[in-house]
Amino acid sequence: MILVINEWIFHDLLGENGLERFRSAAAFLVKLDGSNDRIVMPPDERWRRKAFQLMTATSPAQREVSKVMHRLLLDSERCIRPENDDMPEESLTSYDWAPEEDFYLLQAYSAATADLLVTTDETLFQAILEHGQFTCRLRDEFLSTYRAAV
Repeated sequence: MILVINEWIFHDLLGENGLERFRSAAAFLVKLDGSNDRIVMPPDERWRRKAFQLMTATSPAQREVSKVMHRLLLDSERCIRPENDDMPEESLTSYDWAPEEDFYLLQAYSAATADLLVTTDETLFQAILEHGQFTCRLRDEFLSTYRAAV
């Protein structure tokens, strides 16, 4: 499975959403690391800046999950890194039904031919449900049911 995950993963892993969210995100990351599933690294500066922020975290628990995330993002077999040149040109107009700030996620999904977008953004989730072009799940439901492909 190819996953597009928006920035909630970094907020959770940085502890910004509390200890329970940190634990569930860390457990997911460990499962993902032990699977054949792949992650998409969007070419969006905000996403990459948050990934870097995790890499510079100082708490021991955050350093451990940072190592796992870093390993995944550097592995070309596990991480798909579409660049802006890979993005479908028509996407800016074809995604006008979605919040503009989330276009980069939809573009990355299309460029990577992803299977699932995982978000906490209920506005984006509802827009995707109504439009039907992508498969999307909210973080909590996804984390509670994620079974890694091995």
